[in-house]
Amino acid sequence: MKRSKYVQLSLAASVAMAISGCGPTEKTYAVQKKYNFQSVQQCADEKLPVDVCSDAYMTAMAEHRRIAPVYDSQADCDADFVADWCQQDSAGKFIPKLGGFELTADGQVTQSQVDAAKAQLPASEAANTGGSGFSTSSLLTGLLIGNMLSSNRNSYYSEPVYRYRDDRGSYSNSTLSQRIAKGSTFTKSNQARYGSSNYADSVRSSTSKPVSVASSTSRGGFGSKASARSGWGGGGSSS
Repeated sequence: MKRSKYVQLSLAASVAMAISGCGPTEKTYAVQKKYNFQSVQQCADEKLPVDVCSDAYMTAMAEHRRIAPVYDSQADCDADFVADWCQQDSAGKFIPKLGGFELTADGQVTQSQVDAAKAQLPASEAANTGGSGFSTSSLLTGLLIGNMLSSNRNSYYSEPVYRYRDDRGSYSNSTLSQRIAKGSTFTKSNQARYGSSNYADSVRSSTSKPVSVASSTSRGGFGSKASARSGWGGGGSSS
């Protein structure tokens, strides 16, 4: 008799689960954005979670120490970046200063999350986001990404950013991988001159997937001798 009751309860639970699984699926939207920040405060001012901003900065700093190109002379370092932008480390080598960090957010949000974010917008801003759909405004995107990062810490990664002069002679900020994609080779760096593998390939492989603070600080490699004195650079426009 007891076994019969257990079987009935089990069947009832299975039917309930099957019914709930057949309901309509909530609509989702892909949200992607790249941010280029020069400080944690600037990141927080964009309505992103402060702990995410801090973690992104720490990740970028750890990667900077690991992959930043190292040079025997300041002139060689300045030639790849900006005059007087490089600094000497504790080993007597020269490395570019960290100019900021790029935070890339990539994930999905649901219709209910979109509606909740819209409810937080000023009336004038909400009018520009479209009815029940998802026509993004800058403020709405910021709110959605902030909420997404708060609930899913696997939705972002960051890279160190460096200052350099572009083809027009203007100052710009960019990651090493972005510069390599545009043809920079950093051939005068010690990694490129003395490394056992191609420096550009090493940078690309290290930035092709999200890197956590724990993993990046535990690995050695290019730039690992960079001094802890490495800090932020001055102003400049974002790329």
